[in-house]
Amino acid sequence: MSISTIITTLEKLATLHDYLYELTVRKADIVKRNSLEDLQELTQEEKKFTKAIYQLEQQRAALSGDKTVSELAEEADAGEREALLHLKGRLTGTIQSIQQQNELNQQLLNQSLQFISVTLNTLTQEPSAVTYEKGANIKKNTTTPTRSMFDSKA
Repeated sequence: MSISTIITTLEKLATLHDYLYELTVRKADIVKRNSLEDLQELTQEEKKFTKAIYQLEQQRAALSGDKTVSELAEEADAGEREALLHLKGRLTGTIQSIQQQNELNQQLLNQSLQFISVTLNTLTQEPSAVTYEKGANIKKNTTTPTRSMFDSKA
C-alpha cells in the first residue's frame, strides 16, 4: 500500500467529482430550457463520469485495503496526512454540492412534469355538453306519467 498512489487516485476522484458537479449545474439550465436532446446527451455524459468514479473508487479501496481516508491519514507522515485530509475535505464538499444540486434538479423535473400533466389534461379534456334550448323545444315522452314527489292521496 503506497500512500502516494492513493493520493493520486483521490486527486483523480476529486477531479471527476468536480466535473460531475459541473454537469449537474448544466442539467438545471437544460431542464429550465426544456431541451430534451441536450438532457439526453448530458445524461450519457453523467453515466461515463459515474462509471469512471466507480472504477477509481474500486481501485482506491483495493489499494487501501478498504481503509477510510481518515484511517490512512493516521498512518501517514505529516505531508501525506495533510494531502489526504485536504482531499477528503475537497471530496466531501463536492459530493455535498452534487447532492444539493441533484435535489434542486429533482424539484425542477417534478415541476416540469406537473406542468406537462396539467397541460395535457387541459388539452385532452372533453368539453361538457352545454346546450341552451327553450323548454318548448324539448320533446316530452308522453308514454310515461310523471310522478310527483308528494303522495296526494294521503
